[in-house]
Amino acid sequence: MAGTLKRISSVLVYLAVAGVVILVLSEVAVRIVKLAPPLTEHYMLNKMRAPDPVLPYKLRPSITFTGRSDTDEFDFRHAHNAAGFRDEERAYEKPEGVFRVLGLGDSFAYGIGARYEETYLRRVEKALNARPGEHPQVQVIKAGIPGYFPEPERMLLQKYGVRYQPDVVIVGFVDDDVIDTYLGLEAVSVDESGYLKSNEARVIGPVGTFFYIHSDLARTILSRYIRQRIAGKYRIVRDEVYKPDGLYEAQWRQIEREYTAMAEIARSIDAELVLLYIPGHDIAARTAAGQTYPPQRLSGWAKRNGVTFVNTTPAMLAAIDSSSAPLYHLRDTRCTPAGYAIVANELYKALTENRLVP
Repeated sequence: MAGTLKRISSVLVYLAVAGVVILVLSEVAVRIVKLAPPLTEHYMLNKMRAPDPVLPYKLRPSITFTGRSDTDEFDFRHAHNAAGFRDEERAYEKPEGVFRVLGLGDSFAYGIGARYEETYLRRVEKALNARPGEHPQVQVIKAGIPGYFPEPERMLLQKYGVRYQPDVVIVGFVDDDVIDTYLGLEAVSVDESGYLKSNEARVIGPVGTFFYIHSDLARTILSRYIRQRIAGKYRIVRDEVYKPDGLYEAQWRQIEREYTAMAEIARSIDAELVLLYIPGHDIAARTAAGQTYPPQRLSGWAKRNGVTFVNTTPAMLAAIDSSSAPLYHLRDTRCTPAGYAIVANELYKALTENRLVP
């Protein structure tokens, strides 16, 4: 009997070791041939997020993150101030003689894909302060947060933004804001440790999430399962974003309600609201309706509510036709420094020509 048990134990140990070796070799092979899909922003930016009592999450304060983008297209250095913004230190109390602009938005406003000095909010700040003649110093509070969309942006303005006493509030809109509104705040909530509780994480649970993040082999296997489960719960059809009365009409109306609330908040502190539209990376390849519907819809809302609207689409399309410099990263799909420069230029012209900044 003892001999039999010993042989069984030996076989089990052998099988366990063989299984581990096979898994390790499979992991190495998957990484060498790069079969695994890249980690989404939900997972790549987890270490940057922190819980907040009001917001879905905020960015970790007074810390710097450096590295290489998961698409291997650019190096990054993301330095946060004490408020968790990618900005210099700013006191809530506005200094005497200073004109303040508050910039809200997602990863485009944050400036992923560019150095801090190349982000459109920083470029606008420098350009406004470099104008000839006498004018007040302009401070731009750069409050863009990756993953945000109109609802959390309104929450940020209401909870923290007004405390900076801004004279102008700029909110950036990108087409993905419609999809993010459809997925809702549940998709961007975090736990007490700051770990993002994404829809994918809910599908596979904490153990599955751990292996999804740390193992290319597991991510390759789990990705198909996740897509099937998510597709069964959420109907994501991006072309519908560009259709009047389409699949996401309810989300468009929700976005308009959030912007109306932002306009009311801005007026309550004697500030002007500016709505900035930044088209996505595929703008040149879209149909005419795909190019025009989002800015037309937003422009119509802006006119009805007395809000300045800035549409960067014409300038981006003109630059795509005339310049060899790419305006968007090919795989990351956010703006390159050249793209952010065009956004900044259009925003600067709108602020100065409409006399929104003294």
